Amino acid sequence: MDALDIAEPGLWILLGLSLLVIAGRCFRVVGEDERLVVRRFGRTKGVRGPGPVVMWPVLDREVRVPLRLEPLELSCPGAVTRDGVTVQVTAAALTAVTDPVRFATAVESPAAATAMAVEGELRRHIAQRDLAELPALAAYDHAALADRVSETSMRWGVEVVLLDVTDVQIPLSGGLVHWLESRAGAR
Repeated sequence: MDALDIAEPGLWILLGLSLLVIAGRCFRVVGEDERLVVRRFGRTKGVRGPGPVVMWPVLDREVRVPLRLEPLELSCPGAVTRDGVTVQVTAAALTAVTDPVRFATAVESPAAATAMAVEGELRRHIAQRDLAELPALAAYDHAALADRVSETSMRWGVEVVLLDVTDVQIPLSGGLVHWLESRAGAR
């Protein structure tokens, strides 16, 4: 028997296993509610999915982008009204990815950036209101506010679909006492 004859079955098994591993690394399954942004050598090659996707191992890198509606719970402690009273506002938002490529490439965490944009816009919205107007804020339609936030967040491929102020708390402070005194003096 030759040494080549003995090694041949083991060589074929090793070669077959190597091909199976490489083939397994080439295939991905992308769900209905996500997309795969494929990057090759640092450049975006496209968006793939849903369904089976073939990728080149080592050359292609993938970023999975969820397309589901994502809820954001927001808290704005220390928001100041137009008349100088500090309040705490709690809000909820629903976001959706509209551009998977921007989502995958724009910033490190598009969800965190969107939350910051919503919080900033909410603070500006409260700064334009008097304390007396805040109880009606929960019943207010915030579609225009959501659209203003979406103008910013679209840079990251995220749209704010819904924005709702759920709670406004007014902590007892010197600003509140000053506001009450100014309201009593105005009468």
